[in-house]
Amino acid sequence: MKSLDKASGRGGCVSDEADYKSMARRILLGEISSYKAAVIAKYLKLFYPRTHITAYDYKGIIRCFHTKYCDDFISPPSPKEGWEVHLRFLRDIIKERQIDLFVPVHSEMYGEYIKHRDFLGRAFGYLGDFAQFDLLHDKRKLNGLLAELDIRRPRTYTTIDVAELPCVVKPRNLSSSKGVKYILSEEDRNKCRSLNGEDLIIQEYVDGVGCGYSVYAQDGQVLIGFGHKRLAEQPVTGGSSVYRDTYFNCRIREISEEILKATKWTGFAMLEFKLTDKGEIYVIEINPRIWGSINQGLQNGCNYFEPLLGKSNFVRKKDVQYKTYLSPLLYISLLNYLFRLDVGPLANFFKNIRVNRADVSFLDDPKGFISLIARKM
Repeated sequence: MKSLDKASGRGGCVSDEADYKSMARRILLGEISSYKAAVIAKYLKLFYPRTHITAYDYKGIIRCFHTKYCDDFISPPSPKEGWEVHLRFLRDIIKERQIDLFVPVHSEMYGEYIKHRDFLGRAFGYLGDFAQFDLLHDKRKLNGLLAELDIRRPRTYTTIDVAELPCVVKPRNLSSSKGVKYILSEEDRNKCRSLNGEDLIIQEYVDGVGCGYSVYAQDGQVLIGFGHKRLAEQPVTGGSSVYRDTYFNCRIREISEEILKATKWTGFAMLEFKLTDKGEIYVIEINPRIWGSINQGLQNGCNYFEPLLGKSNFVRKKDVQYKTYLSPLLYISLLNYLFRLDVGPLANFFKNIRVNRADVSFLDDPKGFISLIARKM
């Protein structure tokens, strides 16, 4: 078997030298209407063509409109109908179909799945326990850990009244910029005085470039790692990444390795940073799960699934560094940048048109693309 080529140092991709035995070939993946799931399905079908992918989702329309990069589709009971029913259905599917790897991508459900990791069986046994997950995911607990490790992070305030402006109010346990409020003026402060509570964290606003270091780790050791930076966000005031580039920073990698080692985390994770004009690096948050910009690493030769699936016969070209984007959300983002008289992201996108790669392309995967829109309906 040919070894997977390591990505160039430009991406900061590092891989364990062990020749992993190919193990998992039957995969349960969902929600398949998520662009993250569609990206993973395509990658696995290209790199591991013998892999059988069972996709799942809850909306009836997704049965007709989902990515072509899966072998079959099922509709489990939604968690809204009861977590016990939902989990029992998944467990039965895993047993009946002899699933080797269960890969959920829904951010808000990930913690609940990890709580029931043992119930779901060996197909979900590649992750750490809930205590480790919660330490990284809960922004307040993470802030305490960073303080112990003496790692730079945004200053945290007890209430909005005492916070220095500008500041940010975030839910402790949500991701993808959900529920985030930016307090930029005294008028904003007056409108948001009620946003105090145990389920929120109030931090200083750090102005800088958004960067990330994405990994698969085992017992706190990074087996696969890759760095990226944000070229555009939605909302443009500090939302999710919709256009990204490869970026390597030794200090960001070292900080990531130190945090993961301290928690002994096993599984996927994306560590989010801000890099200021002064060169200061702040840890913003950590997503111990499949992350939105996963395509950036995959497109540039970083195989996060190698520790689980073994080395692949297929090798990406090393002489091209691709930039990835989330369509159609990127187009809305570019318009919003223009409304703010910022032409930089649009100019950058057209300048790099030959190396831009959509997470899910309408021309390549029309039903997969439609499912991204149907998901929001």
